[in-house]
Amino acid sequence: MLLNTSVIEEVRETLGDDMLRSFLGRMLAEVADTHQSLAALFQSQDYATLATTAHRAAGSAASVGAKDLHAALKDIENAARGPGAAADLPALVSGLPDRLEATRAALDGLLGPL
Repeated sequence: MLLNTSVIEEVRETLGDDMLRSFLGRMLAEVADTHQSLAALFQSQDYATLATTAHRAAGSAASVGAKDLHAALKDIENAARGPGAAADLPALVSGLPDRLEATRAALDGLLGPL
């Protein structure tokens, strides 16, 4: 499941449609920026900062119901903290843009274009 629609509806009911759309737009932009940061951090082998960066973006994704992005970012965070970071991270980080676009498409389908 790409989205947790109950979280999305809860945010919409609490803050309104305009604020929901604003939060979703910011989260999508944050994850796109985070991907660039993660790639650079991987290249420099700064796995601790990479884990922290992924954790922060994962929280943003979770707070607005982007379930698949949250899971992808948690996988990256956990891999960065693990002993196989150098082997595990390339596929996880390189797969993030596809998951971001799938989430964007699902949100557009649910709410209309952001």
